[in-house]
Amino acid sequence: MDKLALLYERMKKLRESGVKMKEISEETDIASSVLSSLYSSVLPMYVNLLSSGTEPEASLDQALQQVNNVSKRKLLGCLDDIEKEAVRYLPNAGIYAGLYLAYSTSSFSDGLKVEPYMITSITDGNTMPKVYSQNMSGDYYVGIGLFSPFQIGYLMFNEQKRLQLALKAIYLQLPILEYPDLIKGIYLTHDYNRNPIARRILFVRQGDEIPLNEFAELRTRVISKDQIETEEERAYYDYTCHTEDIIKSMMLVSPDKNIDDLRREKRILGFL
Repeated sequence: MDKLALLYERMKKLRESGVKMKEISEETDIASSVLSSLYSSVLPMYVNLLSSGTEPEASLDQALQQVNNVSKRKLLGCLDDIEKEAVRYLPNAGIYAGLYLAYSTSSFSDGLKVEPYMITSITDGNTMPKVYSQNMSGDYYVGIGLFSPFQIGYLMFNEQKRLQLALKAIYLQLPILEYPDLIKGIYLTHDYNRNPIARRILFVRQGDEIPLNEFAELRTRVISKDQIETEEERAYYDYTCHTEDIIKSMMLVSPDKNIDDLRREKRILGFL
């Protein structure tokens, strides 16, 4: 691919990942206004002209005529610096690809829930990986993963296969390691009464990603507290299943709608 066109694709991925042009500007000593002009005006027109059959030299000259703060000499002179920083900021989601077992507390019993998850490699044409999870009934859900280069990751699913939205989101604190064995996070979902709940979750790597038909054969299970046998499972239970590891909110209907509702909610939750 043409070097300028490749740079434009990388800058688009940066924007999709939440990286601001100002952040790259501070690393390259190139004004953020110049980077913004390149991204919003020069490079899009350059790519469009190339696709219509215009020669690269003529395409660049015509694209630069749109702005007055970027010269051809300046652009070509700083191209390598911009590309180097763009690559550094792009998230490398591939190092988290693989099969995992996720451990968290069960919603309906005092036990450790064990869920299969899979993070897949990014395929051509996509900017984020597909992710999969299994529920208790044996259905798997397909979602998307967002991985920032700043040790933040999100896995997002719709737990309803119909059009109704029931968002399950997992916030991951990504370690500064390649192919980590253990990732911790916060699991945001709903209980069986559709009340919002947050809990701790641990992802333990099992190996590389597997074919989807094999993943579909895996099952989520719950290990009750008195059936935990291994030291690892006990450690996972202790980290995720204590009362203080769960944050829950209830939907209350009250004619008063004042601070007393909040106090009543906390009293009720204390009995659960």
